[in-house]
Amino acid sequence: MRYPLVTCALAALATAASADTLSIMADSSTSTEHTGSMFSGSLEYIFDAGNTGTLLVSLNNDTTVDIGGFLTGFVFNIDSQDANASASLTFGTNINFLDTGEESASPFGMFDAGAALGANWTGGGDPSFGMSIGSSDMFEFMVTASDASLLSASSFVGDGSDFAVRFRGLNDGGSDKILTPAPGTGALVFCGLAYAGRRRR
Repeated sequence: MRYPLVTCALAALATAASADTLSIMADSSTSTEHTGSMFSGSLEYIFDAGNTGTLLVSLNNDTTVDIGGFLTGFVFNIDSQDANASASLTFGTNINFLDTGEESASPFGMFDAGAALGANWTGGGDPSFGMSIGSSDMFEFMVTASDASLLSASSFVGDGSDFAVRFRGLNDGGSDKILTPAPGTGALVFCGLAYAGRRRR
């Protein structure tokens, strides 16, 4: 089942201090195996109050059937001034995706948070429990940071090295790992607030 992406029109209705939305997609140039695996989706960040916010992640598995495979996990960094900023999974439409916490996502390095089969970027068991081709899922994270009010959707993409997606179980038995490009590269559409945080990695 596909869940519609939150549109720019909806983001424009958000108040200047509460929410914004960023459409994301695979940056094929960062693919580790160049299999042709693809994804798209959106990030919506909502400042709640104090030091907390909510991140909504919507992902679609756009890989073609001749390539096959399943989207089995994703991880992200929080570009915050708070070195202790964190995010925890509170809800997901795919119950097989579990909170990874801090996770090593080789070859891209360490990430602050994410969700994956078995809470494991590398493995996690049978990939068929992941997102099949043409499917979509939504995930909600509670973000905690001293500068939560200054974060935006782009705070979780950064310079293009901060949001990574994992594919496994391709038709040829292979797998792939892909990053999302930075906002402003022509590959992403950004609506709402400008990024007000600072990279900490």
